[in-house]
Amino acid sequence: MGTGLTVGIAAGTIKFVTLTLELSDLRSANEKALAQLSRTTEVEFDAELVEIENFLLSIYRFAVLAVRGQQEIERAADVWRETLEVIDLAARQVQVLSSRHPGVHPSLDRILEIRHAASDMLALYA
Repeated sequence: MGTGLTVGIAAGTIKFVTLTLELSDLRSANEKALAQLSRTTEVEFDAELVEIENFLLSIYRFAVLAVRGQQEIERAADVWRETLEVIDLAARQVQVLSSRHPGVHPSLDRILEIRHAASDMLALYA
């Protein structure tokens, strides 16, 4: 399964859109964002943290869409397990990096909320 976008158009209207993402692509993008965060200055830190928060929220939303029509509970659990793995890794690294930057980082709290929500979703299916 590769990265791709399929759009079905009938009589000038979009009938369906299929987006396929590889988990390895998401992990790679996540690693790049975390590497960038580790090299950021104090001034840029919170802006970079917001970008990571938005990225993790997008991953969470993709998982919601991926399991929406899933008939097999175990496959849905696998999606949430993989999603939680990516989010959890990012959350742990962000916590470590945030400890090096004094101050309040609202995105850190929201990242931890996304991690908690993904964990709750896994618990529903596992």
